[in-house]
Amino acid sequence: MKQQTPLAPDLMKAKPAAPLRNPYIVNFCRVLIEKKGEQLEPEIQKKLADDMYRLFENMLGQNMIKALPDDLRKHYLNLTEDLSSLDYDAIGEVFDESIPHYQEIMKETMKQFAEIFMRNRKFDPLDYPVALE
Repeated sequence: MKQQTPLAPDLMKAKPAAPLRNPYIVNFCRVLIEKKGEQLEPEIQKKLADDMYRLFENMLGQNMIKALPDDLRKHYLNLTEDLSSLDYDAIGEVFDESIPHYQEIMKETMKQFAEIFMRNRKFDPLDYPVALE
């Protein structure tokens, strides 16, 4: 009996791809950690930066949604009810033209995030106005 090679690669052996990260946000988190003077072991610092990144993304997403006009916000929230139909093109249609001042939203979110981070003695996701998933 001849052994056949599988048509698809063995997905169980493949490492999952790392999530695509915005280098500006990664750097922002790193700078905040340095500015606060955190002296952490490398593994703990990496986890802190990862947690900060996810929190910042959540805060930014919420602030972007808040900036949408009411009718478009309702439309977008309805789209998110069925995540299988939501893709980058659909998201772009909602946000690209409706929020021309996205840089300001990013800047304000960075200020908000930095203020909370620097104010707290210890980083605690519960102090932020979003929930970590």
